[in-house]
Amino acid sequence: MSLRPLIAQRVEALCQRLGAALWQIQGVEEILAKYYSIVFKLSGAPSLEEIEDAFNKNFVHTCGRLVGLVRQQRGEGDPVAQRLSNFVDERAWVVHKLRRTDYLALREDAGFERALERVKAVEGEAAQLIELFHELLTEHFVGLGTPRELIEREQQKALREIYGE
Repeated sequence: MSLRPLIAQRVEALCQRLGAALWQIQGVEEILAKYYSIVFKLSGAPSLEEIEDAFNKNFVHTCGRLVGLVRQQRGEGDPVAQRLSNFVDERAWVVHKLRRTDYLALREDAGFERALERVKAVEGEAAQLIELFHELLTEHFVGLGTPRELIEREQQKALREIYGE
């Protein structure tokens, strides 16, 4: 009996999950570049133009390089830095190794479920890291004297713009 129909279904399910995971991974890469730029490259209360310029300069770094830069600034033993190191390893598996190293898992129920769960875990961790770095940036700006209410209003304004409201 041919496994083609089953494998085709599994590839479709895996690709759907990969798309969601990659969306979140890109969010982590974006907020890491912002965090590194704002917290470690700019001083004082930078203007929006200065933030955008620093972000554009640092967004060219790969995710692994950004994690290394943040880890260097926060310290090797820092829990956030350690969490980022684990994330970048799992991200590398999703982006570079899954197809090459786990393609035979599509044939087995248990192997397929393990691969799918691992991709889901990367997606979930990415979503949590986005939240964490958003909170760290908020606290950074509050520490510079920006009222939390202003930050929240600006965030809501940006979300309304995204959703066309």
